[in-house]
Amino acid sequence: MKKILLVLLSATLIVLAACSNQTIGGKEEKKKIALLMADLGNPFFHVLRDAVVDQGEKLGYEMLVYDGQNDASKQPSQIEDALQKGVSAIIINPADESSTANALKDAIAQDIPVVTVDRSVKVDGVLSYLVTDNLKGGKLVGEWLQKKMPEGGKVIHMQGVIGTAPQRERGGGFLSVIDPKKNPNSKFKVIDTAVGNFSMAPAEAAMSDLLSKHDDIDVVFAQNDTMAAGIVRAIETAGRQNDGIVVIGFDGAQEAFDLIKEGKMSVTAVQDFKFIGSEAVNYVNDYLKDGKKPKKKVLVDVYMSDEKK
Repeated sequence: MKKILLVLLSATLIVLAACSNQTIGGKEEKKKIALLMADLGNPFFHVLRDAVVDQGEKLGYEMLVYDGQNDASKQPSQIEDALQKGVSAIIINPADESSTANALKDAIAQDIPVVTVDRSVKVDGVLSYLVTDNLKGGKLVGEWLQKKMPEGGKVIHMQGVIGTAPQRERGGGFLSVIDPKKNPNSKFKVIDTAVGNFSMAPAEAAMSDLLSKHDDIDVVFAQNDTMAAGIVRAIETAGRQNDGIVVIGFDGAQEAFDLIKEGKMSVTAVQDFKFIGSEAVNYVNDYLKDGKKPKKKVLVDVYMSDEKK
């Protein structure tokens, strides 16, 4: 009799487990993937968001999108909210490398796969880091500039959010080619550095100050295209659009190609956010379906473009 009861109890639990994935109408409930973006105020991040959402919906997932608004303190509570809503996976574009660590540890402890895109995070157990090869991109910018201006020149370096991998790696790659302290063969001189936090308004304000400070600027390298757009605005506001300042961006955003077409920017380093976004979804989908694990770190190639798209 006890054996019969145990069998009946086991069968009941199996039925209940199956029903837990069903809606009231009897249809199977969609699994959820949370996408946490660092800052949707950056237009280029819309490309990444759309790629993730489109691929997720194509594969039958319900997508939950969170905007960190360039504030690292917001993402831990957003992760907690996603966990409470029963997400099956998390794809995160971290605002910084450390603030989300504890919250992500909770997710990983629950065997929820985590993929980071564009930026890494300091936590063990992440399924994959899927990022642009920012170090290579920074070097490509420097090499392009050397070919463009073999005689050298005076350079302003506009950095993104300090401490993030893109800020360190793009800047490190660029300076390894351009800075005479790192490359004795360079004829360039970095006359000033500022922080624009990967945002237009801070970059515009910082560039306005630099234009007041320096009468002779040959080049400005902005670590993303949104800051480059702010730099262009500052140059125009200061009435120095005829100074011939070479403005270089990084991302391959449409706003950059528009400015290149208008002759206000020279070039941008292009990263493939459409590929990164869709591939991140494929990684978590393969893991959830078959337990398949991707490479721990995947570097996506980057190239220079001055096309007038």
